[in-house]
Amino acid sequence: MKKRIHIFWHFYLGIMCSIVFVSMLTITYFAHIAENYAIKAFILDVKQVVSRFEHKTIQSQQIESHGLKSKVLDGQQAKLFLNSIDYIDNIEGIAIYHDPQRDIYISAHEDIIKDRLLIIREIDFEQEFSQLSDFQKKEVLFIAEEDALNEQFQLTFVFSFVVTIAIVLLVLLAWLKRMLKPIEQASIDWREGNLSSRISAKSPEPLYSLSLTMNKMAEDIENMIEEQKVMSYAMSHEIRNPLNGLSLSIEILARQHTFLNNDVTYAKLKRYAGELESLSLNILTLAKVSNVDSEAVFEKCDISNTIGARVDFFVEHNPNIDFEIAIESDIKLKGLPLYFELIIDNIVSNASRYTNSAVLVSLTRQANTVELTVTDDGPGIKSEHLDYVMMPFSRLDYSRNKVTGGFGLGLAIVNSVVKRLGGHVQLENNKTCSGLKVTILLPHED
Repeated sequence: MKKRIHIFWHFYLGIMCSIVFVSMLTITYFAHIAENYAIKAFILDVKQVVSRFEHKTIQSQQIESHGLKSKVLDGQQAKLFLNSIDYIDNIEGIAIYHDPQRDIYISAHEDIIKDRLLIIREIDFEQEFSQLSDFQKKEVLFIAEEDALNEQFQLTFVFSFVVTIAIVLLVLLAWLKRMLKPIEQASIDWREGNLSSRISAKSPEPLYSLSLTMNKMAEDIENMIEEQKVMSYAMSHEIRNPLNGLSLSIEILARQHTFLNNDVTYAKLKRYAGELESLSLNILTLAKVSNVDSEAVFEKCDISNTIGARVDFFVEHNPNIDFEIAIESDIKLKGLPLYFELIIDNIVSNASRYTNSAVLVSLTRQANTVELTVTDDGPGIKSEHLDYVMMPFSRLDYSRNKVTGGFGLGLAIVNSVVKRLGGHVQLENNKTCSGLKVTILLPHED
């Protein structure tokens, strides 16, 4: 079975991905704000430079002011220059460009100087650093250090924030997992048949209410099963007493009146009494093997010999059936010999009852399991009925004839015994030919 990721890790990874996404979105947002702020600061400085051009006659082709450099270009030069940079937007009547190679902002002004274009740009501190004054150099270095520290602070803050949230979430999830551990353990106990197990209701809401509800459910199920056990035992024992008297009376009656031996009604009466006796015995057996509180102590059993002996019995009493036997020797499992006899007797009995000509019995040892399979070549069972036939008193249409059909308790007994042994039963129709294949998988420890 494919191992699934724990829901806590889904929860944890989902929250962490959300936090990382929000952090990246926040960093992008602040970077956008910083870019807008830089453009606005650039526009303010540009306006001051432009005001100088509007109030004086420019003699020089290039002047420097407010950390900006200005240059006047003619039409052809301006066209070539503007084609080499990226246009951003027209903000407050000023056309703003960006030079991606030098990462600086540039503004273009057409109406300041007649027939010429005024270009105002930021100073490229990397390429023009040597041209700055000592004061400007110190200011540039200070700003660069400030920006580096600010960026480092942002990264440190985001990293610390994510790590802190991650640790807090791990602690919370570990706490929540510890709160759910009693529920998980109780569910395991209930699955194994220990319905007396209860959840320690010390968790906060809503786990507290869930624990109380599940405990009440387990209590109700335990009481119901206990009532069914008592009823099964009582019914079997109470039926057997008058049934034994009835069987004895029938025998005495036949001895006193020998002509009854050939009477059809007497034969039916005797058969019905036998069926009732068999039914009560099967009900009592099912009740015993279903009682998970049984104090029976399991022991090492040589199931190879047990199953082999029981199969030999069926071979001897069914000469018309071709039995194919493949039993691996010296396989030992913990359990009771009676349990293994019940398993093999019921499934081989069913196979012998419904097969056309052959029954295959196989017992093999796998890595951690022992596999017992019984296969027949009979009519099989419809896929939608495979789970149904495991229930007590379940009989399909073709088995209602008492000549061939039983009471519908055989597979139910097998299923209960196998569960007591920690295994499970698989029913499937043969894929290569007709018939039913019953597979019993039991845990095996070396």
